[in-house]
Amino acid sequence: MTDLDPHGPFRYLEELKQLVSAVDSEANLTPAGRDRARAAFKNALAGQAHLGALYAAHPEIAELPVRPVFITGLLRTGTTFLQHLLAGHPGLRSPELWELMTPADPGPEAALIAACEDYIAEYYRAAPAFRAIHHLDARLPEECHRLTANSFRDPIYALRYRIPSYTAWLRTQSMVPAFEYHREQLRALLWRRPAPEGAPVVLKCPSHLWHLDELRAVYPGAKVIRMHRSPAVCLPSVSSLTAVVRAARSDTVDKREIGAYWLAEAERVLPGLRPEAGVLDVRYADLVRDPMGTAEKVCEFIGVELTRDARAQMAPSAGSKPPRHEYTAGEFGLSRELLDERFAGYLAGFGLSEEDR
Repeated sequence: MTDLDPHGPFRYLEELKQLVSAVDSEANLTPAGRDRARAAFKNALAGQAHLGALYAAHPEIAELPVRPVFITGLLRTGTTFLQHLLAGHPGLRSPELWELMTPADPGPEAALIAACEDYIAEYYRAAPAFRAIHHLDARLPEECHRLTANSFRDPIYALRYRIPSYTAWLRTQSMVPAFEYHREQLRALLWRRPAPEGAPVVLKCPSHLWHLDELRAVYPGAKVIRMHRSPAVCLPSVSSLTAVVRAARSDTVDKREIGAYWLAEAERVLPGLRPEAGVLDVRYADLVRDPMGTAEKVCEFIGVELTRDARAQMAPSAGSKPPRHEYTAGEFGLSRELLDERFAGYLAGFGLSEEDR
């Protein structure tokens, strides 16, 4: 498949084969779950066709400058809260969920937003408990795994499905092709709805934490904000989220296997984290305690003035409360004692204390 037109349907078919093979043989999907998976993969392929047609008609999109800011960190560290807070700043551009789901679709904006709202309603019907974990809104920013996942080379699939063979394969692959496709789609949606001239584009995705070198290879000079919170909170919480998402597609969800997966993922990335140039490290507790003070530090870091008008527009998000859901660490074979001991170096290195839990 290497001789395919880089802007023509269809691309990333080897990745798709890896993913479909794992889903078919390992994910134990229900009939409804199979239908949802099939629809998602078809939508990604349709997006490839739309993107190819758009670039063929407007090759100048490939030269569109992008000034990205990436928010990342373990899942459940406040990345969504910070992104929604920054989205209120009139000098920043934060792509909304409907844009990320259809970055190059030629349809009318109102129809694309309506389709996104239908998707959200169906998602909550399939996974009603998800509403208490993560709020979805067509007109709010969302994770940019919605772009990388269209290359079928993305860790989000291991959250949605039990697919250990795909996960093992993905760990041997470079994420550079996925980030290059991310950039193509990002340029397309910015061409459709331009950012204010020179404005940074604020994106967020927890899984970027595992691939920052590859992200920088595609987006040299990108600013990175890393969120930090105790793994004793984050890992049981993301395990609960994963169980809810998988239960929408499968009747067999092994919570202890999920806990072991996220423990292994955290062990792959947290011990190696260090303060570094071009990265702003933010503790969850500081963000929740002083949202606007944190926003001021972020704006200074990315070179955008936090004006009185910007503060006023950001204020509603600053007062919002992150959603809470019920679960116990023990359900997933985890405990505070285990996690505090396993990640003691990370906790000390970033000054994470009891209030960060």
